[in-house]
Amino acid sequence: MTMTNLAELLSESHSDYLVYDLGRRVQPLESQVFDAICAQQRPYPYPLQDHAWFAVVFWPKLQAEQPEPFLWFLKMPLDERGLLNHAAQQEFMAHVIALLGQQITGALSDEQEQQLQQSAYLFTPSEAKRAALHAQLTTTWQRPPSRYFSAALTEFQTPTPDGWQHLGLQGIHDVAMRLAEHPEVVKAITENFATYPEPLQNALAEALEHTQPPVQLRDKLLPLLNAEQMQLRMNALRALAGFANTAEMQQALGQRIPLATADELVIITARLWPALIGASPEGASSGSSLMESYLLRLAELNNAALFAGIVRDLLRLPETRIFALGLVQRNDLPTPLYQAWQQFIGAKS
Repeated sequence: MTMTNLAELLSESHSDYLVYDLGRRVQPLESQVFDAICAQQRPYPYPLQDHAWFAVVFWPKLQAEQPEPFLWFLKMPLDERGLLNHAAQQEFMAHVIALLGQQITGALSDEQEQQLQQSAYLFTPSEAKRAALHAQLTTTWQRPPSRYFSAALTEFQTPTPDGWQHLGLQGIHDVAMRLAEHPEVVKAITENFATYPEPLQNALAEALEHTQPPVQLRDKLLPLLNAEQMQLRMNALRALAGFANTAEMQQALGQRIPLATADELVIITARLWPALIGASPEGASSGSSLMESYLLRLAELNNAALFAGIVRDLLRLPETRIFALGLVQRNDLPTPLYQAWQQFIGAKS
């Protein structure tokens, strides 16, 4: 059989595998979805900078105990339709097969490992995204958390002025991923989130944005979207990314967006984009989305580069593209949004 894409390479090498998006939120891609993406049957769902950024975790099938998996961090270009570039897949596969043959789960020598890392399609994720991935994998496989877990658990429950300096980042992500098992820590975070030392609050928010936290955490953090301190507002936004699809989150954003700063708008499109196609806040026309108020606020900031960058991002995301296009093609746009859109399409032409 001639292999034409990455999913077929994994299948033909008799590997089991998991795939996670690493571009926006660290989140799993279902195997059927990944197969369709590799076959160019559907666009990549979470594009970033015209690329797909994802991790492939794979291991040999039919082993009594799951061995330590192999891991590829892949960055692959997308075509104008948002489909995974076929030539890039072919080039990466040729590189792998030239080094390893079709048995890709064999042990690599140091020289082979170095040669593999020379591929233009491999990248190194941030430390936080690697920690988020590890926390999700150990939870999925019901393995114990890292050795940094206990110290982080204690610090979140009973914070001290300097204790955060001694925490391992992996421990913070392990706690974020396992909050459902520790209601006492959820309670402590709801009470202390706003007063944690800023480095600890930042790290916790970055960990939570890749998870689905307990609902009680959402209800306590939503009011912080209107806090006076900008960093606290931004951290609350990131921590709430897992609730973007909920009516409560969309209602809160509907109230916040007309006052949002540029940095808040960037976080919304980068981490909470599903909220923009949710129901509009009370008082808006029935069936509309938050997209109009979001783009209007973006236009009001009078920053052409920011407007262009975010609009391009929204037009590349399959979930938001049709909503954004439908909105800007209306003939009754508010003046600031109409002018910003005309400037955008004029710059493109």
